[in-house]
Amino acid sequence: MKRILAISLLCLTLMTVSGCGTSTDLTFNQNQLQTNVVLSQKNFTVVKEVAGEATATYVFGIGGYRCAEAKSAAMSDMVWNAQLTGSQAIVNASISTHVQTVLGIYTKVTAYATGTVVEFY
Repeated sequence: MKRILAISLLCLTLMTVSGCGTSTDLTFNQNQLQTNVVLSQKNFTVVKEVAGEATATYVFGIGGYRCAEAKSAAMSDMVWNAQLTGSQAIVNASISTHVQTVLGIYTKVTAYATGTVVEFY
């Protein structure tokens, strides 16, 4: 009986201490990058894929960016990493977020922004 109780207590402790994580992917156009580009003709070339990242951490819910600010910071980082020149634009921009929490005490929100740089000729 003691062995079953010890194993149950160990399993309960491991489940309590382990963190939980959730992810979302925002593929719809709700971001700060408002580019109107018509890609109906073959008048562009794909230059590269770009990405940006921003992280916010909270202890007892205090600290860091809000989730929306983390998404904006990730988009800004992506645009900065793109180093656009001339007739280039970022298309197919999307944002993914991952929220990881440990017992509601420590929370880490990471936002990832990705997009494709195209150049028009």
